Amino acid sequence: MVAMADPTSFYDTLVDELETMRAALPPEEGGSFFNRPMTERELIEWLSFQAYYELRAAQFIGRWLADTPERDAFVLLAQQVEDEALHYEYCMRALDRRGIASIEGWKPEPEWEEWIDGWYPSGADTIERVASHNLAGELGACNAFVDIRSRVPDDVVKTLDRIIPDEHFHMRIANTVIDAYAVDADQQHRVRMRVRRTFELEQAGRVAYNRRMVSLGLADPGDPTPPMPG
Repeated sequence: MVAMADPTSFYDTLVDELETMRAALPPEEGGSFFNRPMTERELIEWLSFQAYYELRAAQFIGRWLADTPERDAFVLLAQQVEDEALHYEYCMRALDRRGIASIEGWKPEPEWEEWIDGWYPSGADTIERVASHNLAGELGACNAFVDIRSRVPDDVVKTLDRIIPDEHFHMRIANTVIDAYAVDADQQHRVRMRVRRTFELEQAGRVAYNRRMVSLGLADPGDPTPPMPG
């Protein structure tokens, strides 16, 4: 079967497509909710979401390992599990400093459960999984972290600065795996569809985040939609 694109350039094509879709968002969807320093209550809510996201990532990537036949991908994803677990720990330490010892009673929005608990673990094989999470998801995370960095306290800035390099490494995992294994038309089509659907779920997650902030009295209904951490 003839490949849709040169495998060595396909990854870059996907990144370009994501950036084009992000740039096309209307201001109320692509704009920054955090146009002021976060209050402590806002920050606790954001950190709780991020801890939940990182914990789930460690769990579902760990489950992938039992069904990852590609030796190079297996080693890289095993490293990523440790990274995600450490990111969870960093976020929990930031919450500990604010008197929050656990997120056990914190409930995610339905859109987040569909996106993080349902979609990310659902990939049929390694290329679908890394296309969703390591490419589309981690690119979105990096963009959001950079966007909010100036709006959080110094201790959380240090947390972000520890996490961001790992996110770039996780994107490189996607690059490596997609270059090596998304080499025919069917594989590339499946990867592209996973990337696009992830972007759609991410945008739904942003809207849900804004709705949650309004319901908690932490935002006004007219505020623009925030950048999501994951």
